[in-house]
Amino acid sequence: MSEAPLLHYSTSTAPLQAGSPDKPTANTIDITVSSPAGQKIYCKKLEIAVPISAPEDGGAYFTENPQSSITGKWGTKSARMKIGRELGLEPDTNYYHVIFQAPPIPGFDLIDKPLTISITGDVAATPGSTLTCPTTETSGTTSGKYTPKTPQDLTWGTAKPAFYLHNFLAGAPDRPTVPRTRFNAGDEVHLTWESNGDSFHLYDGDGTVLHECRETSWTVPAGKIFSDTTFTLRASVTGGFETSYRYATITITINDPTLSELTVKGPLGVNGKLTAHDDLSVSNSLTSGRLVANGDTRLNGSLQVYGEATLDRAVTVGG
Repeated sequence: MSEAPLLHYSTSTAPLQAGSPDKPTANTIDITVSSPAGQKIYCKKLEIAVPISAPEDGGAYFTENPQSSITGKWGTKSARMKIGRELGLEPDTNYYHVIFQAPPIPGFDLIDKPLTISITGDVAATPGSTLTCPTTETSGTTSGKYTPKTPQDLTWGTAKPAFYLHNFLAGAPDRPTVPRTRFNAGDEVHLTWESNGDSFHLYDGDGTVLHECRETSWTVPAGKIFSDTTFTLRASVTGGFETSYRYATITITINDPTLSELTVKGPLGVNGKLTAHDDLSVSNSLTSGRLVANGDTRLNGSLQVYGEATLDRAVTVGG
């Protein structure tokens, strides 16, 4: 005849965020294991079966093997995937079976302080469904004398996940995981973000839509960005008849910008080439290594060029 568990179990109470199978949501479940007040309970091991494929009852599950840990001097004996029938559970459900055990040191099997177990991973669920993790203890009231107790189901409710948009980052296409915000004119810029939105619109600094997609990344093609640009990303999600939005921005700095018009009210020093395809207006002095201006050049101060100067039309006042 099976024996009832001797230990007390409490679980985190906040509902898990119910992500979808193609877009699961990161979650952590916590389990606190303790002895009832005034009792000495000894435990050799704790076994937890975490579903990692859709249960037959349509409950929640982790979409991959989660990470697990336990506080104190206990450790993990084993952690691997098992089919339900191996554990006496739903035969068509896969489980991540974790066994925690006390170290083989006298006294360490006494549960005189609570043990906290944390399991972290991505969860998929229908909002309102339940994550169920069968848990078994091998325990007793005397050290060294343990028996497996009747498994009990630890459960967590789920709820519709909060709408989020974060980690809007830029990088080079060949190194997408390295964040950067400085590029050369005309470079490709790979943009990534994290969101559970339904669709995304990417705007440039002028408010022009550059791209619409459902994916969470996009590469700005070469030859598009020639000056500093602040990109705005809009994520949207529709529920019923209402659409909600989230926004994020990132500013890209161009090392060698191409400017249509430049007005400088103080000294302007150029160590390389300065190209102006439109008007170049300087209210003070301009010092340049090379100056090419295809439009009007208006100077209210002095012009000094220590290299080549090509001006279609120049008006110099002062200097």
